[in-house]
Amino acid sequence: MVRLPPVIGHRGLSALAPENTCAAIHAAYSHGISWVEIDLSLLGDGTAVIFHDDTLERCTQHQGHLVDINREDLAWLDAGSWFSHEFASEPIPTLAEMLSLLSTYHMGLNLELKAQPHVSHATIVRCAYSHIKKYWKSSQPIVISSFDHDILLAYRKADPDALLAMLYEDLQPDWQSVAHRIQPLSLHCHYPELTQDSITAIKSKGYQIAAYTCNNLNEAIQLWQSGIDTLFSDQAHLFTQYLNNKAE
Repeated sequence: MVRLPPVIGHRGLSALAPENTCAAIHAAYSHGISWVEIDLSLLGDGTAVIFHDDTLERCTQHQGHLVDINREDLAWLDAGSWFSHEFASEPIPTLAEMLSLLSTYHMGLNLELKAQPHVSHATIVRCAYSHIKKYWKSSQPIVISSFDHDILLAYRKADPDALLAMLYEDLQPDWQSVAHRIQPLSLHCHYPELTQDSITAIKSKGYQIAAYTCNNLNEAIQLWQSGIDTLFSDQAHLFTQYLNNKAE
């Protein structure tokens, strides 16, 4: 059985480099982080890229919607200067580039599939599945997650052996029936909304549980003690350092 690590870098190591970029992956690897989480979105021409938002404003120097740009536009988009001048001209990576980089480092991956307006579930699943089959060469596993559980159901049909994770902001009352259909490896929940009862219930059904996005070490320790298997963190290097020191 695949066991998730205690810490996963959120959008790479996004405390030290711009999120969802190759620079954030280099930073994670250099700090001994074995797994990262990144976000898959599609451009207007169907190009698969690593980007979280539907719009460009927050993580680039430009405005507009992601679906209004195409692959050739990636050459002039700057996805690093918003973070610091050190990362000026850092590009938005394609999914192919990112999977290849992570495979070179033999890192584990949680790939979140973003639901997008006017993009069908079938298109998103087909794109992710085909890229993974072609480019994923890492010795570590890949987990597919999404807040849109219909996307996960579609992915389960495309790949019966896939490792899937159900994302929740608030754990819903029907989570058990949904999980029965999806058969996930894990549930990933917003940590302030988790209760000890919900953690116990999820674990009792045999699912692993991950909490996002925790950046405070004292809170992290409490979450691990409560039974959480994995934490997503922008500060994953600090958590990893703590765990390494504790193991010595």
